[in-house]
Amino acid sequence: MDLMASVNSPPQSTIVGNWAAPPGTIEPAPKKRGAAILAFILAGIILGAFVLIEFLLPFEWDGEIWDDGEESINWPDDPFQAAVYSFVAEYELGYGSAVGAYHDHYDDLTYEDVALELEENWQHDGSAVDYAQEWVDLNAEEYGQQTFNLREVFKIDEGGLGWTGGNSGGGGGSTNCDQSQNSNDETGSNSSFFEIKENPKPNDSGMRCFTKYVEVFGLGVYAESGLTDAQVLHAASVLGELLDNDEDGVADDATLLTRLQEVNAIIPMFNYDGSPGYNDFEQGYHGQGVSAVLFSNEVDPTQPGYWGSDATIEEIMHTINHRGHVYIYPDAFGFGPDSSLLSDAMDEARGGQFITHPSSYPEEAWYHYDDETCDYECMAIEYVYWAQVSNMGILNDTATCDGIANEWEPCSRDLLESMDTLMFALITDAQYKLPQNAPDGVYSPSNE
Repeated sequence: MDLMASVNSPPQSTIVGNWAAPPGTIEPAPKKRGAAILAFILAGIILGAFVLIEFLLPFEWDGEIWDDGEESINWPDDPFQAAVYSFVAEYELGYGSAVGAYHDHYDDLTYEDVALELEENWQHDGSAVDYAQEWVDLNAEEYGQQTFNLREVFKIDEGGLGWTGGNSGGGGGSTNCDQSQNSNDETGSNSSFFEIKENPKPNDSGMRCFTKYVEVFGLGVYAESGLTDAQVLHAASVLGELLDNDEDGVADDATLLTRLQEVNAIIPMFNYDGSPGYNDFEQGYHGQGVSAVLFSNEVDPTQPGYWGSDATIEEIMHTINHRGHVYIYPDAFGFGPDSSLLSDAMDEARGGQFITHPSSYPEEAWYHYDDETCDYECMAIEYVYWAQVSNMGILNDTATCDGIANEWEPCSRDLLESMDTLMFALITDAQYKLPQNAPDGVYSPSNE
C-alpha cells in the first residue's frame, strides 16, 4: 500500500432551489412568510457555524501538528536562534509546521526573514540541521549575531527542546508504543545474511515505536514489535536482492544507491494499519525516503512476492522506483503525463492518456487499474511494478493471472514482451540496471 495516501473530498453542495417568484407575478403571502422563515433559519445556521468554527479552532489538526491549545513548542529565548530553530524543528526534528508556529506564536519576529530564507532555499537534500549550521556560519554576522553550535543549543541528539508540559522530541508529545517483542518464526524463516539490531533512532520523530532494525547497503528496514524476526529478515533480504540482483555483494546501480542513501530511504514495517507505531510514524515522520509501508499480515517469507500473500516485493519496489529511478532517470521513468518513456508506454497500455480515472477503459487496453482514487502518477507507480514482476515471472500461474486480470493482463514474461513492447523494452534496457531475477527472500552475496 502507498504510505498515507488520502483523498479529501469536499462536501457536496446542497441546492435549496430558486425561491424568487417568477417575473411579473405576485407571490402569495404564505410563501412569503415561508421564505422569510427559511432565510431566518439559514442565517441562524450560518451564524452557528461561525461560532462552532471559532470554538473548534484551538483543537484543529493542521495536517502536521496537533495543537490542543495547551501544548506548544519550547522556543529559545534568543530571537535569532528562535528563527533558526523554527526551521530545524520542522525539517530536522519533525515537529510539524514549526515555521508557521513561530510566525503565529513567537513574540519577537525581528528575524522572521531568517526562517523564511532557510525554508525557501532548502533543497530537502541531506541533513537540515547541517544545512542550517552552514547558513548560520555564513550569515550570522550580517544580522549582527554570533555563530553558535546548533546541535548543542537545540539539543538535537535529545530530540530538540521539546514542548510545554514536559514532553520532549518531535511530533508533539509521547507515544504509547507496543513494546512486546515477537521473535517467533511462525511464518517460516530462511537463513539470512543480515542481523537484526535495536532501533538506532529511538528519539527521532516518528521512529520511536520501532524495535527492530536491519541495515541493507546503508538503508534501513525498521519494524514494530509485532513483526517476527523472519518477516523482518525477509524484507531485508528482498531489499538486498532488488538492489544487488546478481548477488555479487555490490549494488547493481551505484547511482541509484547513492540517491536512496541521500534521501535516507527506509522500509517501515508495522503491526497493523493504525498501530501505535504506524500512528506515530504518520504524524511524526517528515522525510523523503518512503513511498510505501508493510503490515505484518502482508509479509509471508514462505511465499516471496506471491500475489495475495506477500506484498514485500511490491512495496519495496515502490520505494526504490519512486524515490530512486524517477529522480536519476527522469526521461525514462518520470511519472507525470508526457514526461518519459514510461508514461508513453502506460498511455498505450491503458488505451489512451487518462489524467483522471476513466469511467471505462477501451477494449484494447491491457492495464485497467480500477481504483478511482489513484491519479496519473499513482497509476504509473503501479504500472512499473506490474511490468517488473511480470518480467520476473512472479505472476505466471493460472490462479494469479485469473485473479489480476481485471487490472493487469500480461501476467507472464512472454505476454509482457508481446503485448507491451514499449514497457518490456524499457525495463529490460541494460543501461537502467533494473533487477531481472525474482527475489526468493534469501540474499547470499557470492563474495562473502
